Amino acid sequence: MRHRAIARLTTLLVATLLGAFAAYAESPKRYVGVGHRVSVELRPAYNIVSHHALRNDGDPVNTSLSLHLRYGFSFSPESRLGRLFPTAYQGIGIATYSYFHHDITGSPLALYIFQGARIANLSERISVGYEWNLGFSYGWHPNGAMSSRGNVLINVALPIAYQLNRGWELTLTPDFTHFSNGDTSFPNTSSNLFGVRLGATYHFTREPEQVSARRFISKSEELGSKPTKEHMCYDIVAYGAWRADRFSDQNGFHVINKALPIAGIEFQPTYLINDYFGLGASLDLQFDSSLNLYDGIKNSAGETIAYSRPPLWQQLEAGVSLRGEIRAPIFSLGVGFGVNMLNQGYDASRFYTSFSLKAHVTQRLMLYIGYRFNSQQYTHNLMYGLGVRL
Repeated sequence: MRHRAIARLTTLLVATLLGAFAAYAESPKRYVGVGHRVSVELRPAYNIVSHHALRNDGDPVNTSLSLHLRYGFSFSPESRLGRLFPTAYQGIGIATYSYFHHDITGSPLALYIFQGARIANLSERISVGYEWNLGFSYGWHPNGAMSSRGNVLINVALPIAYQLNRGWELTLTPDFTHFSNGDTSFPNTSSNLFGVRLGATYHFTREPEQVSARRFISKSEELGSKPTKEHMCYDIVAYGAWRADRFSDQNGFHVINKALPIAGIEFQPTYLINDYFGLGASLDLQFDSSLNLYDGIKNSAGETIAYSRPPLWQQLEAGVSLRGEIRAPIFSLGVGFGVNMLNQGYDASRFYTSFSLKAHVTQRLMLYIGYRFNSQQYTHNLMYGLGVRL
C-alpha cells in the first residue's frame, strides 16, 4: 500500500535523526554532551473547510484538538555544534488528533521529527523562536476531501517561551499544520489547521548559555567558535516518488488513482556564506510518468481503466533553479525557484518551486525529502531520496 510506503520512509527519517545523533556523539572532540528535554503540548486549531464533504450538512468539520508528547535534545556549549547553534534543539514527537467527527475524518495518530531555535529575547524570561515539524499521520477515514488513510504532516510555528526557572518552560505558540498525501491519490484537498500550542517543557540538563542567550547567530563568536570559511560544496541527490493523475481529453475527465512512478536527479553547487546560510543553483532532471497522458478509456462505472502514454521525451523535464539553504545541526532546509528548459506537451509547466529537507547522516551522506510544485498545480509530487556531498 502507498501509505505504508510513506510511513516506512518517515520512520527511516526518524531513525536517521537517532542515527545521526549517535554518530555525532561518538566524536567527543566535536560533539561533547547533549541536553535533554521532554514536553507536552495541547494544540487547539481551526480547520479551513475547503470541500463540501467537510461541510457535513451544517455541522462543518472545522475544529481540531491534538495532544503531543515530545522528546528533544540540544548540543552542549562545549561542543562545536553547541557553540555554533547555542539555542537549537531537535527531537521526535508523537500525537493524537481529533476533529470531533470520527465517522468522517477518523482520529489519526502522528509521528514526526522537529527542530527549532530561539530568534530573540523579548525580556529576561520571555523569548520568541521558530520551529518546524515533519512526519507522517495514519488512521484517517477516507472521505470526499481526503482519500488516504495516511498523510504527510508539515507544521511551522513561532514559539513564545516563558522561562519559569532553570528547568521548566511554558510556551504559547501560534502555528500552522498541513496534512496531505502529496497527490499520491485523489481526492487530496488536504487539511489546513491554524491554531495555537499550549505547552510545558522540562529541561533535564541546561547550561547557563542555553538559558539566556543574548544574541542568536553572533552567539557562537561569544563562545569562541571559529566560523566556517566561505567555500563551495557540491551535492548530488537522486530521488523517487509516485503520484496519481487527472487529465481530460475527447473522452472526458479522467482520474487515475494508481502509482505512476517519478524519478529525478539534481546537481546542487552551493556557496556556503557561513555556518548558517548557503546560496547556489541546481541542475534538475526529472522523469514523470504522469505527464501528457491521453486517450483515456472508462468502464461502465465511469472508472478510467486504460490510457495511452506519450513518447519518453514528453515525460522528461530538465531545468535550472536558484536555491537557498538554511543550515542547522543534522538538518538543512532548502527552497528553490526554477525554470524548465526541456518539457513538452499539454502538461508542460514552465516554472517550478521546490521545498526540501536534508538529513545529514554523515558529513557526506544525507537523506533527502521534499515537495515539488509547478505553475499549473498546487502540489505536483513528493521527493524521497539520498544525496552525497562531493
